[in-house]
Amino acid sequence: MARNEHRQNQDDDGHGGGHPGSGRMYLRFGAMLLTAMVVMYWVMFVGTWEWGHVRFSQSRVFMAVTMGGAMGLVMLAWMLNMYRSTKANVIVVVASLVLLGGGTALDRSQATVGDSSYMKAMIPHHSLAITRSERAGLEDVRVCELAVEISEAQRREIMEMDWLIEDIAENGPATTAAEAEARPVPTFTEPAERDCSGG
Repeated sequence: MARNEHRQNQDDDGHGGGHPGSGRMYLRFGAMLLTAMVVMYWVMFVGTWEWGHVRFSQSRVFMAVTMGGAMGLVMLAWMLNMYRSTKANVIVVVASLVLLGGGTALDRSQATVGDSSYMKAMIPHHSLAITRSERAGLEDVRVCELAVEISEAQRREIMEMDWLIEDIAENGPATTAAEAEARPVPTFTEPAERDCSGG
């Protein structure tokens, strides 16, 4: 009888195996966190000017992983009364810190990002700038003109990066000045939609 009471006290304190469904609870926690990271990755593209600008972005993966790590810590802190296994909670905290630290380190170092990966990340980033430059409610004519310049510059650079991605895929990187001169980037132009004429 005393032995059973001792085991019950261990379970209640979260130092034993927990209740029989606790393992499933932690699996659901992990699945929820993974789902959230996938959703957050795609949500980062909602401000893109056009869907054709969406590209796979390592940088956004790093950001989603970083946010997933932070979310794991926040979720566990708020729902600690539901997750009673000390050992499992330590694992969750360590895993969350690894995600948070690893994602931050990869995003800040850009260690895995090469030429094409860099441009694939920058295209949707530029597209977000177009959305803001075209849609912001601007009253100052000078700010409006600046927004037009930014929109046109981002459009031009997106087209340049698209061309460079294709050229590198077909011919490899131009690693010398002579190679770069032999394969110059064409001149692209695309006007902004915003009109600052007033009236």
